[in-house]
Amino acid sequence: MNRPELDYYAVLDQPRGASKEQITLAYRRLAIRLCPHRDKKDEQDFVPLAQEGRLTHLSPMGEPRQWAYVNMAFDVLGNDLYRAIYDRYGEAGLFEGVMLPNGYFPPYQYDGDHMKVYERVFGSYSPYANVIDAISNPPSLYATRQHGIGVRSKDASTERIIELSLEEVRTGCVKLMNVWRQEIVDAKESRMEKRKHTLKLNIAPGTTAGTRFCFKEEGDRYPATIPGDIIFIAADKPHPDFERRNQHDLVYRQSIGLCQAFTGFTFFICTLDRRQLKVVITDVVQPGYTKVVPLEGLPKCRNLDAVTAIKEANKKVEQFGDLIIEFDYIFPKYLTPHMKHITREFFREFRKLEIELEEEEERNMV
Repeated sequence: MNRPELDYYAVLDQPRGASKEQITLAYRRLAIRLCPHRDKKDEQDFVPLAQEGRLTHLSPMGEPRQWAYVNMAFDVLGNDLYRAIYDRYGEAGLFEGVMLPNGYFPPYQYDGDHMKVYERVFGSYSPYANVIDAISNPPSLYATRQHGIGVRSKDASTERIIELSLEEVRTGCVKLMNVWRQEIVDAKESRMEKRKHTLKLNIAPGTTAGTRFCFKEEGDRYPATIPGDIIFIAADKPHPDFERRNQHDLVYRQSIGLCQAFTGFTFFICTLDRRQLKVVITDVVQPGYTKVVPLEGLPKCRNLDAVTAIKEANKKVEQFGDLIIEFDYIFPKYLTPHMKHITREFFREFRKLEIELEEEEERNMV
């Protein structure tokens, strides 16, 4: 029996639309109450005595289980990529992996190290470590702003999925991505606010799903840490007509009737660059039959150095994948007795002709 999915937002007592800052603050409040290494005196100072009977909304469960759930929930919701997958596909999609068109995001696995999550937020086993360190190890009077207490750590990277249409992959494009980040707004570094920042994302023709675009140190500008990276991960947006296969090939499905399957036909495909591609079928379309049109797929995206690019510019290098056409058969829903009789006669005569041709081939071989 499948267990019900865990609501990570409910675990942190936050709405689904909560900001990343609200998620982090909710985790900090719960972690101070539930961490097994916490100082009981600090806890009493932080939590009013009137609330000691109900430290969290998860109190019906034992504290070890609450502690595990809270850390796992933040490990997911504190990561933009995991959160996006969880919001769209639920816990099942998160744990089983997500298959996007020609791009696979592997299953999420929580390693069970709760203190690693805790230290990632607080920077230490103690939530008051920064204050204690500043008191016990005061900075030198000659310390510069860049060389204060210790070495600044770098914030965690922020990962986001960006869906690209196959038309954008076919031609390449430029995407202007708006991100909101915390920035210092005064010279004393005492006040911060969220501000919009625009990043320019150059999508090369043929970009494959799973490609990572990294913007170094473009994350929140906190004074005590080095800004983290912002990483965009490309994914294919579902297309009504085409599907990507093997990175550079396109698959198109064409519905046909039985008469077309037996006698052949001609049809047109509107390509991703708005051309009308004429396709002629002269073969008998048997089950599993495919028609391959060379060089009508997606561009082959390759990162070449300048020297190699110049050398290959003078060669006729196949830079595109293929278009693979697969067929779906449309069967009649109803046949009258007369139509059935005609069909039987047709296949009876057809079988006679096949036998005659086989006998003639055998005679010619002798």
